[in-house]
Amino acid sequence: MSCYIIYHYNILDKERIELLGPLSLPIVEKFGGELVIASSATCLEGASPYLHMVVYKFKSKEVAKSFYESEESRELSKLRNEITEGFAVLMPQYEAP
Repeated sequence: MSCYIIYHYNILDKERIELLGPLSLPIVEKFGGELVIASSATCLEGASPYLHMVVYKFKSKEVAKSFYESEESRELSKLRNEITEGFAVLMPQYEAP
């Protein structure tokens, strides 16, 4: 079952935000992942303090976790945490019962 890692965030450093995409995509691809969403989010219901979203799709929860826990991803997280604020979640794809 596919699994997604979702980053929902606000940009703190607009000058350095453009560094994340080119640095993250090779790491995502190394783990067989793909970029699904990278854009501003439009809140349709309720209130969200975060305006941007990036979603990566992986073949399984195990692969997604391997990506997230990898040394390369941890190093990238340091940069991401300097230039954004927000959260990341791991979400399995829905499977009908």
